[in-house]
Amino acid sequence: MRNPAFTQNLATTIMMAFLGLYFGVSFIVLGAAAPHAITEMLPEANGPLYFGRYFLYFIIYTFLMRLIFQNFGFKDLNQYILQNIPKSTLLHFILTKSAFNWINVMSALGIIAYLISANYAEGYNMNLLNHGLVLFGLIYASNYKAFLFNKQLSINRLATGIIIIVVILINYLDYKGYIPLGDVLEYFYAFLVTNIGTALLPVIGVIGSYFLTYKTLLQIAYLEDAKPSEESISSVNIGSGLFAKFGKAGKMMEMELKLILRNKRAKNMLYIVPLIGVYPLIIHGQGDQMSSMGWMMFVAIFCTGGYALTYGQLLLSWNSGHFDLLQTKMTSIKEIFQAKYFLQCILIFCQTLPMILWGFYKTEYFYLMPAMMFYNLGVVLFLYMLSASYNSKRVDTNKGAAMNYEGFSMALFLIIIPIMAIPMLFYYGANTYDQPLLGVFLIALIGLVGFVFHDKLINISVALFKKNRYKIGAAFRNK
Repeated sequence: MRNPAFTQNLATTIMMAFLGLYFGVSFIVLGAAAPHAITEMLPEANGPLYFGRYFLYFIIYTFLMRLIFQNFGFKDLNQYILQNIPKSTLLHFILTKSAFNWINVMSALGIIAYLISANYAEGYNMNLLNHGLVLFGLIYASNYKAFLFNKQLSINRLATGIIIIVVILINYLDYKGYIPLGDVLEYFYAFLVTNIGTALLPVIGVIGSYFLTYKTLLQIAYLEDAKPSEESISSVNIGSGLFAKFGKAGKMMEMELKLILRNKRAKNMLYIVPLIGVYPLIIHGQGDQMSSMGWMMFVAIFCTGGYALTYGQLLLSWNSGHFDLLQTKMTSIKEIFQAKYFLQCILIFCQTLPMILWGFYKTEYFYLMPAMMFYNLGVVLFLYMLSASYNSKRVDTNKGAAMNYEGFSMALFLIIIPIMAIPMLFYYGANTYDQPLLGVFLIALIGLVGFVFHDKLINISVALFKKNRYKIGAAFRNK
């Protein structure tokens, strides 16, 4: 009853609970269906080894997810800094607690369902003990290896991005048939499940990686890591006057950019930028059914404004910790809105320029990317500004983004409907008159009009905020 996550944002909490239930059931269903689906669709394949091949793909990508999203627990140690508890005990605590991370729990549910189903699937012969040891061992070995990589890569974030790009490139080369990565993974999995001795290797890897991680953290991890580092904050330097031509709003833009680079949750969102760059390849590589105009419009909206829109979902919430100061001592609410709008415009424009090159892959992107850029600039940004003016919640910018729904409300989920529906209505409406390009032109024109008259639209957002400022201010002050 005293937890604000439950009492103040009940609708979002209920939705997240349903999503958690949905994904948990999905993993169980997929695991249970896998043996029967493989034997039916690929009767000539060795079912357990075929499953093992794609399970190793799964391990690779969940490892990357851990590096980007997993909460490694150091911030949870704040409350223990002044306690008389040995450092070794605290490290064992966070390492043991990580075994119940949502990635591990979902994976474990799927594996249990898979092993039970495999035992009853006709023609699906496998040693349950060997395969179970290998599957669970790989999951938890990946979990503890992620601790080591996270601690090292936190020093050099560029290395994290390079690793992600390299893995995606290797997967693409494998998908195109240039390298036999899948065959190598299947051979490796077959070696592991050959007998009980090799099946124990991943289990030994779990134990070894656990104690190696423990010994490493014992030397390099400090409880002070749980606190925001003043030195790391002061090292971020945005040149003064970078946005001087925007006037007073320009100073706010500089502060906003510093906020992105200094705070964990906002900075973590930057990691979606490399993924956005290859998003068309991921979508259209699934087959012709993913190459319809509807899908390409969705891809174009996301590619031209992915980061700006993700950041814009919590437009005012990013400043919730110091919003009273901004209003009373530093600037007006309109200048705050102007700063956020102009900064997002710059991000959208910079993101669109390289995305137009996807036109050499799908010709439609030569006109879809610019059209959706204007749509983002003149329509989508204002939908988020109106949403922020109506209902904004406090967020802690130093928390990670993984499984963190602080600041979100039902409005942010519902606003996706008009964002996607408006372009579809114009395009398919014009398409009924055999003028599909007219629909794209109208979408771009509406966005361009919104961009030209942005000052009027900002005034509307400001007026709406002023009506709700006391409710929003109270939400920002409530920790």
